[in-house]
Amino acid sequence: MSLDYTQQADWQVTGGQHQSPIDIQTATTQPSQLSAISWRGLYQAQTIIDDTTTLKAAGIGTAYLNDRDFNFQQLHFHTPAEHLIDGQAAPIEWHFVHQSATGQLAAVAVFGRIGKPNASFQSLLDQFTPNATNQLEKPINLTDLLPDTGTVYHYLGSLTTPPLSEIVEWYVCADAVMIGSQQLAAYQQLFAANQRAIQPLNERPIIAERF
Repeated sequence: MSLDYTQQADWQVTGGQHQSPIDIQTATTQPSQLSAISWRGLYQAQTIIDDTTTLKAAGIGTAYLNDRDFNFQQLHFHTPAEHLIDGQAAPIEWHFVHQSATGQLAAVAVFGRIGKPNASFQSLLDQFTPNATNQLEKPINLTDLLPDTGTVYHYLGSLTTPPLSEIVEWYVCADAVMIGSQQLAAYQQLFAANQRAIQPLNERPIIAERF
């Protein structure tokens, strides 16, 4: 059964005080001198899936997050953005979901802003097949969907879809990546709005780190 974003009050929450997404108030973040993130090697999509509420792409890639290696699991999209920065929402947000060798989940959230078309996003749209899973003959380079450098806001939170488990390390990139207005419109023709409502911070620290 498809997830109903219009009935979020009926979602069963597994957990309590560490839910996601949140509104990141930049004035109250805690600066860190650590380099939180580095991308190791090429990110590639090998499979594109119609996940009913979003386009999902599975593939390969590796990130180094706070002294640990994480392997890329999947990429998916939310319109409009789920996280807010100082109360402002981007038109789209995508999540690079990773897992460590010990099973820890880490999600890198990237905001999209309207500008020049994005080659990686266009390739995903071009090879998407509704109601199907598409095994790609030629992998798609996802590098254009990742910012090169900037600030990342790190906090502990949850999945943003049921079961909403509080098992995710979040890394929310401050610097947005450009996509074309027609690309956004094409995506929104495929999928309805799918952002979870903002959740209380409940005094969780948000660490501002550079990468």
